[in-house]
Amino acid sequence: ALSLVVNTLTLEDGGTVDLAPYLDNTDDQNIESLGVDVGTNVLTVGIEDGTSQTVDLSHLDDAGTDDQNISGSGLSGTTLTIGIEGGSNETVDLASIDTDNQTASEVNSDTPVDVDGDGSTEATVEDVIQDIAPIVSKAARIFYPPSIAIDASVIVSNTTIDLYQEYIDQFGSPTMASAGAPTAVPTYSKTELYYYVTYADSAVLNIDSIGADGVMQYDVVGTPPDYNSLINVVFVVK
Repeated sequence: ALSLVVNTLTLEDGGTVDLAPYLDNTDDQNIESLGVDVGTNVLTVGIEDGTSQTVDLSHLDDAGTDDQNISGSGLSGTTLTIGIEGGSNETVDLASIDTDNQTASEVNSDTPVDVDGDGSTEATVEDVIQDIAPIVSKAARIFYPPSIAIDASVIVSNTTIDLYQEYIDQFGSPTMASAGAPTAVPTYSKTELYYYVTYADSAVLNIDSIGADGVMQYDVVGTPPDYNSLINVVFVVK
């Protein structure tokens, strides 16, 4: 019988054999000359004092297929969507950079102007609004329509005249305009206006009503002694 104890071989009939010289404890090679040939996509694994091995990596080369386009991108509110052709979309929340929250008092005019004629220029949008609002809210909304002739030579009742149409006829077709001026004066639609008679000679005219469309009904109750009588009509922008 034979038995092995550590590095010693014991024989059946006695005696031992020292095996230590035969033990190979020197397998300490390093990997060397490791590299990839970019032309062939071959990986070479070099072994110190051994034969190099190669690995063909060409089947991992997916050249020419990563050609997706950006597609389906868009902005909704503060969310930016970046779309990738053949892939999943990505979204970016832009709320953190949405900081354009200036008030009118923080926005300066490009060229400060004196909008209300008080001698001081208005430098910000808020200044302009505050100065122009009283003007627009009252005086600038009131205007006189063009002069029209009403026949008061005979006594009549329930006669009508379309004040709005008289206004459109004259403003739309002026007799003459200055050089470079538009051919027609800007006008409002009938539903944008209120219609008033601020004065009428009660000895000549009785105003029965004015419709919302600018049609005035009146009576001629007396003829003017000098064939002339005044009636003042005012339009107000709603």
